[in-house]
Amino acid sequence: MSVDDRKAWERKQREKRIIDIALDVFLERGYDATGIPAIADAAGYNKRTIYLYFRNKKEIFLAVALRCMQLLKKSLGAAAELAREDRAGLREFAWAFFSFAEDYPEYMDLIMIYESRYFVYHETDKPTDFGHRHIACQKISDEIADLATAAIEKAIANGMFVTDLKPRQLMLLLWGQIFGVIQILRIREKHFKDAFGLGRSDLFNQFVNMVEKALSE
Repeated sequence: MSVDDRKAWERKQREKRIIDIALDVFLERGYDATGIPAIADAAGYNKRTIYLYFRNKKEIFLAVALRCMQLLKKSLGAAAELAREDRAGLREFAWAFFSFAEDYPEYMDLIMIYESRYFVYHETDKPTDFGHRHIACQKISDEIADLATAAIEKAIANGMFVTDLKPRQLMLLLWGQIFGVIQILRIREKHFKDAFGLGRSDLFNQFVNMVEKALSE
């Protein structure tokens, strides 16, 4: 390994360590209560060292959000591959989303923050500081949306879904519904079955059944 290669490797390792620690700090303190000083303290660095790798808190957060979305995409992609050839895979897709939210609830919180504050759905809304980390997040978010859209296109083509909406329009509607149900479950973590008379997975199953029935009529 050359000197330049070693320096590049060492820089990459330090950057990864900052992201690892920032993830823990964001989960512990929350996004708004986390600043560069808190991340620097947790990493054992001074603020100047952090700024050698990231321009601001937003860049650090985008690096953290990217990691969360990569894991989500992996889960959703695996679910889509498991779907039978004669099925669209939307049920498998929905359950993969539910399982991810149950297994990694804090990661889902960070993804929701990214979606609400930093996701760009139209070219004219791109911020002036649309750097490579933002581009990477945008790309994987679009890839996740493409997975869902492809499943919807398949469902429409084989007659499972009947709709006047275009696949991407229906994807947005379903995406919002799933996010909404997940958010309800997220803020009602304790005593859910006692309060509502059915378990969390039972409620989600009823939701999926309701959507499939509505779209098949």
